[in-house]
Amino acid sequence: MMTNSGSKIPSTETSQVRSATQPPDGDRKETPSTGTEIVLQEFSLSAGGKLLLDNTSVQFPAGKLTLILGCSGVGKSLLLRILAGLIDRDHAAIRYSGGISFQTHGDCGESGEVRDHRIQPVAVVFQSFALFDELSPAENIEIAIEHSSQSAAAVSSNQKARDLLKELAVPGDRPTSVLSGGQQQRLAIARALGMDTDVVLYDEPTSGLDTNTAAQVAELVRDTQTHFGRTSIIVTHDYATLLDVADHVVVLNHHNRSLQELATEDWSRLSEILGIPPEADDAASVDLPMLRRIFAPVRNAFAASGEFLEQFFLLPVALLPRWRSFRWGGRLTRHYLNLVAGWSACVYIAIAGMIIGFVAQDFIFRYLPFRQYTEPLLIENLLHATGFSLYRFLVPILCTILIAARSGAAVAADVGSKVYGNQLDAMKTIGMDPLRSVRTPILYAFLVGTPLLTFLSYGVASVTSAVAFLSTHAREGVAFWDAHFHRELRLPASVFYKGTGWLVAKLLTCAVGIAMISWKCGASPKQSAPEISLGVTRTILWSTLFTLMVHFVFSFFEFKAPQ
Repeated sequence: MMTNSGSKIPSTETSQVRSATQPPDGDRKETPSTGTEIVLQEFSLSAGGKLLLDNTSVQFPAGKLTLILGCSGVGKSLLLRILAGLIDRDHAAIRYSGGISFQTHGDCGESGEVRDHRIQPVAVVFQSFALFDELSPAENIEIAIEHSSQSAAAVSSNQKARDLLKELAVPGDRPTSVLSGGQQQRLAIARALGMDTDVVLYDEPTSGLDTNTAAQVAELVRDTQTHFGRTSIIVTHDYATLLDVADHVVVLNHHNRSLQELATEDWSRLSEILGIPPEADDAASVDLPMLRRIFAPVRNAFAASGEFLEQFFLLPVALLPRWRSFRWGGRLTRHYLNLVAGWSACVYIAIAGMIIGFVAQDFIFRYLPFRQYTEPLLIENLLHATGFSLYRFLVPILCTILIAARSGAAVAADVGSKVYGNQLDAMKTIGMDPLRSVRTPILYAFLVGTPLLTFLSYGVASVTSAVAFLSTHAREGVAFWDAHFHRELRLPASVFYKGTGWLVAKLLTCAVGIAMISWKCGASPKQSAPEISLGVTRTILWSTLFTLMVHFVFSFFEFKAPQ
């Protein structure tokens, strides 16, 4: 193995970043020789039918900082995601084979090996940081600590998070979303360090940064590596900035499709070794062959339908709160319940109830044919019909459609943003299963929020109906309205209205469908912001159609013709 103990980026200023990552006495630790060594043996990688690596072997030394260099489009980020366990071997477009092992070396000479890299905890610092904006800076670290199997249970996650924030100079008194780019970068590193894993992966940490900021990030990574002594791998094409802080360099050679360890004396020849960059972009989506691309929409439609039905029938399992931490499971459930049935949703649904209550009550009397003759004869029956129709189908249909459009879109946008910002991938790396940690809270939010919003809307609609009736029939009084409006609904010796069972069944069926459609459309791959908008549009379309279909099917069984 070739290592480099050469020069670091010179700096005469005592920056906050560097002082925060050094020990109190100002002395740096020597990078330890113990830790986890990563070994690839006869490894091959292809994407979209294009061979990127062919039967190559390489070692990433324990406790060292390794750069993986290569031109854009040669598969560096794919390799990092594979090492992080984010891409399975049965992926539709990305295939890889060969051995990936994590070999641990202890202080006393003991060693161990993990052959399945997917069960090896690995911390990842994503290019987009992948921070959870709904959580505070300290909570971003705490959630990683509490889900990491490597974290010591005896250490308070809150205290450890505060220590890391102080260590890396991240302010903890402001929302995560308003932190500067440099502060978010340090927070992402602090979250990775909080997991106490032996391996930390960095994905293009200097991408899109100016020269000065990139140099500061490079020094931050170097100082973090020196102070904490993890096996660190940086995937980048910015070797000009990061080369001076590296211990070890591996080049992904796109000419012979191999990973080559570069000797220190050859580092000055990197531009010559890398050669002319390919035209493809490393972050671009993988193209499929022509025939697969032609039939992809049909295949995807069948796959999506089958997956939807499978998830629908496995709903009891999906509803089990199989969270590693109920604190964070409850936190995410509250987050999605606020999206589905927060104050804005309550106001939105209440206004809809007010409108339909007024329309159903006022218009039916205002436009009654031969009103002066028929109204005295039909007034009781008209009130019966108004109360029954509002409770059994008018309000439920309107509310579920509005919930599908408003709340479904909000949830799909939230999940889509998490996909685009790599937050779901970040969850996987810290030990959270998105199906359990995100989909299950979404299901709970809709199953609770949909009935609550519908009954709220009906309550507003009935009050509005009473006001509209009394404005034209004041002499009849509210007791007359109440007796006839609820006549077809009240059951003797029961606090529930007639047909409440059918109503709840419809609402819960709609809730499950909206939740699953929102999750499916939101969680599909997102490569750009327009794809988030497309997911929202699909959610509105399919969830509203689903709710209409539910009410249509239920009507055949719920409302039977009198014998």
